[in-house]
Amino acid sequence: MKTNPDRSLKSLNMKWLVMLAVLDLFVVLFFVAPEVIRDATFNQIVVMRGLATAVLPVVVLLLTGVLSHDAKASLVYWKTENAMPGCQAFTKYGPADQRIDMIALKKNVGEIPTEPSEQNKKWFKLYKMVDGDAVVVEAHKMYLLFRDMAAMSLPLIGLVPLGLYFVGVSIATLWIAVAFFVLQFLLSVAGARNSGRRFVCNVMSIHSTKKVTNPKPTAAA
Repeated sequence: MKTNPDRSLKSLNMKWLVMLAVLDLFVVLFFVAPEVIRDATFNQIVVMRGLATAVLPVVVLLLTGVLSHDAKASLVYWKTENAMPGCQAFTKYGPADQRIDMIALKKNVGEIPTEPSEQNKKWFKLYKMVDGDAVVVEAHKMYLLFRDMAAMSLPLIGLVPLGLYFVGVSIATLWIAVAFFVLQFLLSVAGARNSGRRFVCNVMSIHSTKKVTNPKPTAAA
């Protein structure tokens, strides 16, 4: 049976997403009941972390599974159209990467488009020919990880302060919570953009150094 590489990579990233969710949970507990964190023994912290780790994967799946690939890309690149990283592969990322000889790339892969959606289609075809390469897989994995971290972080910017407001924390604490989750979101976006650029360029750097003529065969379903 043919596997979905995106799903496999997302499965590998799940533990990191859950760890981020555990961190966020402890931050919320610190805002709501700092004495729980301050007075907890080591064994109590271990138990709380274990319980959180058992429950939070469901929350992570809900937060990251609601949005489509296109919506998550729009979230990362702050665009409503042509937000996928491959949309700027040949006009922005490739020429800026010193590893990539654009003349050699054109010679090896044929005509290079300039229209964003066509760039993404062309780049995706090139990606599928080398999607098993280690550097491509690692960059793809990191892009998916930071992209999903951003998808998790954005709703928390509003939901956590709203919850804190109803439990009666101070205005100063509300603003600290907002600042924390805004920072987490921005760092996740920055990580996703950097990883997305690296992902796109790693694919093109392979094709610029050699002509890939034998893409791996498709497994039978």
